[in-house]
Amino acid sequence: MGRRDRERIARIRAGEELAISPQTRDRATQVGVSTVKRLSADKQVQFLADSLHSGHMTPASLRKALEENAPVEMCRGADKLIKKNRPVTVEALLEDYHKDALFRATAAEVGLDEMWFTTLAEKEYARRTNNGC
Repeated sequence: MGRRDRERIARIRAGEELAISPQTRDRATQVGVSTVKRLSADKQVQFLADSLHSGHMTPASLRKALEENAPVEMCRGADKLIKKNRPVTVEALLEDYHKDALFRATAAEVGLDEMWFTTLAEKEYARRTNNGC
């Protein structure tokens, strides 16, 4: 048993922490994630910003999540533009980014500025002009 385990057991015995099994914690996390996914985009951004400011989410974890999900969302945006018979351009891919001030502020807070999203949009544009997703 490691130091962290001993410290956690001491906190549980002192009544400072609840004894929750890892399986219960994982299930609660899954339920929370599925609930957030059902929210509208505006409410998701608000939830993430609130979680970041309250300390429930670290800037590093939010940055990692944005870095992993942004390329997928950029690809979906390009697909939507094609369905609407609009040309896929960097400006068109960045429309949603420019419209959402809270998202821009939250992303900048974790170190993802407009230049990062512009570079991502340029890569998606190049991918689209060459061979698609």
